Amino acid sequence: MVKIFLIIFFSVSLTACVVMNTKNGSLRVTNIVASGYDGVSSEFCASFSLTKDEAQYYFDNAKQVSARDIHDNYSFLPCYVSGEANLNNQICEWEVRAGGTSHITCGNQSMLMGCEDCLPTQK
Repeated sequence: MVKIFLIIFFSVSLTACVVMNTKNGSLRVTNIVASGYDGVSSEFCASFSLTKDEAQYYFDNAKQVSARDIHDNYSFLPCYVSGEANLNNQICEWEVRAGGTSHITCGNQSMLMGCEDCLPTQK
């Protein structure tokens, strides 16, 4: 029982360190890989795009959230931009959605992020 608690504690602690580093600017967006949409017409998502600098601004200002936070407090929209980043010398993959949510995966760690006012106003 104690082993399980310690494993969970250290897993949460490691994730918290990763998030603190994204807030301190250690996450560096290196590349925009793709943009797209899930299950809607392309016209609905036609105006959603991000530059590398806009994606960096998003991650510099977003905070870690839970899946419940996303469900309760954010619009999970089908439009997305994905790319790569570097965090603590590790290559990471990310996806930012038009509703202000995102998902970052670095090796075997992943986290959900959210920010209401971190995306540029779309045309």
